[in-house]
Amino acid sequence: MASIKECFSDSINEDLSILKIAIYSVPVNICANLFISGKMSEFYFFSFLSGILLLGLLTQGIHNVRMNKKEILTLNAMSLLKSLLKTFVAIFPQVLFWGYIANLVITKVSIPVEFPQASMIFNIVVISIVFSILLTSYLSFAKYLDIKQAFNYKVILESCIDVLISFIFFIPQLFLVNIILVGPIAYLFYFFNLPFTHWGFILFCSFASIINISIIANYLAQASYEQIKGSNEDYDEHVQINIIDDITERMNNNNNF
Repeated sequence: MASIKECFSDSINEDLSILKIAIYSVPVNICANLFISGKMSEFYFFSFLSGILLLGLLTQGIHNVRMNKKEILTLNAMSLLKSLLKTFVAIFPQVLFWGYIANLVITKVSIPVEFPQASMIFNIVVISIVFSILLTSYLSFAKYLDIKQAFNYKVILESCIDVLISFIFFIPQLFLVNIILVGPIAYLFYFFNLPFTHWGFILFCSFASIINISIIANYLAQASYEQIKGSNEDYDEHVQINIIDDITERMNNNNNF
């Protein structure tokens, strides 16, 4: 089972983690300050751009973990752009399609059971199923950044419920990690009567948001390996190749030294 403790440890211990967190926290920090300043038009614009950046970062992070690479977050701009473009091609059409299907089912299907929460429960079930399909499709694609794997519905439909259950169990774990991560800093600001809109607290929360991206990428990569059905022979071969490459690189470095 994927361990969020290991995911958190990896997120802060990978090579150049501080530099990566600092760089990618900049757009998040800008968005937060725009929101606090009430500049909503600028906030929406930069939030859109930041969301795109973080989506590419998440996709590449999942791919890196699945391929057993030494890094989770990448500083390679070309890899980030490639991941982002492929993500839009693989996932955006499915979001439109399954969003339309979910809306159609919710608006057209009538619930024969009559009690106040029946409609709400039905809507939650429909949205959860659609979300599980989209998430499983995304994770299948992110493994090799292979667009056609996002449409492998035989594997996706066999695995989507397991992926959803794993994701549901992940949410409270991530919430607990953030309490441990942000809670002590929030208490310090409260103790010294400093507002949570203080630039220092906003900056720390921006750092924490990037740590969260790393944790989520790591956890989803591990969960997808465990939950998505199908052969992992290709993955194992890639892992062996990456391990051999790492060993060779270290030997070369030692020889050069």
